[in-house]
Amino acid sequence: MERHQQRVEGTFERYFPYSKIVNLIDRLREVEIPKTGLFKCRVVYETDIDKVEVEPYQIKSVTSLKIVRSESVGYDYKFENRDELLQLYKLRGDADDIVIVKNGLVTDSSYANLIFKKGSEWFTPSTPLLRGTMRHRLIEDKKVGEQIISLNDIRKFEKIKLVNSMVGFDGPEVDIKNVIF
Repeated sequence: MERHQQRVEGTFERYFPYSKIVNLIDRLREVEIPKTGLFKCRVVYETDIDKVEVEPYQIKSVTSLKIVRSESVGYDYKFENRDELLQLYKLRGDADDIVIVKNGLVTDSSYANLIFKKGSEWFTPSTPLLRGTMRHRLIEDKKVGEQIISLNDIRKFEKIKLVNSMVGFDGPEVDIKNVIF
């Protein structure tokens, strides 16, 4: 929760610098969250919380990825409008998801940050579209290193894993041979 609150504070700094910052933890105490199962909590806000949605979360099965390029894609903050990401996702063809490359550098998938395995070590691109809370935690806990990963570097790795706050380090893992260039 602390990392999600930090994201809210960063959003307020950027977009609502003169507004009182929403306290996510206090507001979520008012929400009924099921006790069993895996659920995603989606919070829509501007200067105040407009709505909170709690819905079941299905972990996606991802066994293949397609490289897609976009020089204009941006997703620095968790925006409600994901149209640009959805358009890129539609370019996946027969692959399960995408690896977005911007300015020759690897960023993210359509819904998760990426980490790459080389030997026994894991690395995440230093150029993500969104600096996710789980990505931050994995770097902070020294489970993952951060480095520039270019499109040309991808083949130097053995696997790509998709991580987000819902799946953590147990996210889907894809062999590099299953990446479509």
